[in-house]
Amino acid sequence: MAPANPLETPLHEEWVLPAAAEAGPAMAAGHKGQAHIHLTRHAVSFLLGLPLLITCLLRSPEERSRITADDKLTVMMANYIGDASFALTGALTAGTEGMDLFGCIVVGFITALGGGTLRDIALGRLPLFWATAWDEFLLCVAVSSSAFFLWPRLSNVLKLHTDDEWLFWTDSIGLGVFAALGAQTAVERPEEVHAGACAVAGMFTATFGGLTRDVLCQKPPRILYSARELYALPALAGAAATTALLRYGSSTLVMEAILVGTWVTIELRVFCINRGLRLPSFPKDQVYAGAQPKMTKNLSRMSIGPLDEALRQKLTGGFGSSPMLYGPPGSGSPALV
Repeated sequence: MAPANPLETPLHEEWVLPAAAEAGPAMAAGHKGQAHIHLTRHAVSFLLGLPLLITCLLRSPEERSRITADDKLTVMMANYIGDASFALTGALTAGTEGMDLFGCIVVGFITALGGGTLRDIALGRLPLFWATAWDEFLLCVAVSSSAFFLWPRLSNVLKLHTDDEWLFWTDSIGLGVFAALGAQTAVERPEEVHAGACAVAGMFTATFGGLTRDVLCQKPPRILYSARELYALPALAGAAATTALLRYGSSTLVMEAILVGTWVTIELRVFCINRGLRLPSFPKDQVYAGAQPKMTKNLSRMSIGPLDEALRQKLTGGFGSSPMLYGPPGSGSPALV
């Protein structure tokens, strides 16, 4: 029998075992579920790589030696897939932040086309692609508007959530195709763009629309914070794969290069997420803790502007410690410096 007052009695083994026995199956089920999700992601990634395998097996050497209608169709469809994927995720992000219809359309449009816009400006490709053709412009507006009107109803009927697995795959496919397309666009420039810049152009295309989306929605940009996930590096790797195949293989292997870059990006993202890989982050707590005594001493002797007042208060732990910032005690108002 358990004692009347457990706080006065040592914790014995028979008290611990029942709790551990209850927690054990739950933990095992959680690990099993995670392993199942990881395995499923790799299986889906493998299936997405099948078009690449089929293309390599079925295309004849004569077709590989020139740019065919299939290559052009691959570029067009990849653009549409990326536009629709990112417009959807961008509009949903804006909607969950409380934006109205116009805000969701703007954020969805920027998420889909913002990276390519930055790439074209950097490469000097003017006028911008979406300003000379209506197709991608209208597609992004249509998808963003549809997400705004249909998502609330579908989410209730189908029990959809913004963190569902299918949205992860939507975003991953968009990331992959834009990384490959951005690199392919840079490789095709009449001016010689070196391979490193081509890979970076692919990364810009795939990630900077999302970066702008996060800034507009007042969220930490995903590609800049290690607490989220490795997002930009898989895109950079996929863009590098596309660049390598087109630059050092053959410039006519457009379809193969886009499929390779897309698959490399998706598979590397799945690998990093499944294993929880992160880039090292700056040890700000350690650095600030070591510098705090010196900073506090300096701030107490210096006249600083109003923008630094919050920092001074945090370091000194209160008000009134700097006579140059504040008036006499009890005055209730800071002195003008």
